[in-house]
Amino acid sequence: MKRRKLLACETIKDEVELIKEKCGVDIETVWMDNTLHAYPENLRDALQAEIDKIGEDADELLFAYGNCGNGLVGLKSSYPTMIIPRYGDCIDMFLSNLDNLERVRTTTYFLTRGWLDGKQSLEWEIDYNYKRFGEKRAHKIMDMIYRHYEYLMLIDTGAYDLEAAKPRVDKIAETIKLEPVVKQGDISPIEKLLTGDWDTAHFCVIPPGRETTYHDFDGASLRLPC
Repeated sequence: MKRRKLLACETIKDEVELIKEKCGVDIETVWMDNTLHAYPENLRDALQAEIDKIGEDADELLFAYGNCGNGLVGLKSSYPTMIIPRYGDCIDMFLSNLDNLERVRTTTYFLTRGWLDGKQSLEWEIDYNYKRFGEKRAHKIMDMIYRHYEYLMLIDTGAYDLEAAKPRVDKIAETIKLEPVVKQGDISPIEKLLTGDWDTAHFCVIPPGRETTYHDFDGASLRLPC
């Protein structure tokens, strides 16, 4: 039986843990800091360090990540095969059921409970701006940052208490002057990852000794950092 380990962004911990429980998947998991996705080079370095640390202790190394800001390009494993979802980022994964996602992304800022609870969340950012700049200037700054958005979307992944998250999203939306909306998400890509259903259209299977390249993610929308 193949020995598997998982490297996962802690932002999607709710969803990963739900699939592990639902499908009876017992896999050793390394949770990566959720601020790394904003800095692709740091993300790449942190993931590579974990890959090197694992060494020959796994046959297959799974990544619960999209290719955030191309942060998963340039990774190489000397022993385990790497399995990486072929998605631009986790929004692409969670909304893979949405046909018009490209258009929606132009006007929408996305959240799940994982993003709400992150170390540098929108709530944290708002509070930081208030404390540093004062309320009046903070609002001007946030108006400038979010002026291209119209909606604040809470993605219902089915992995957390939606009703508990809604009031927090509503408050944020009021502060940054966006319309709050809820959309049903899809975490089947996470299920496929953890259960070994790795079709080549949606997953990169990288053999030992080969470095990941941009071409491994052809077909995915390669995102800038969130």
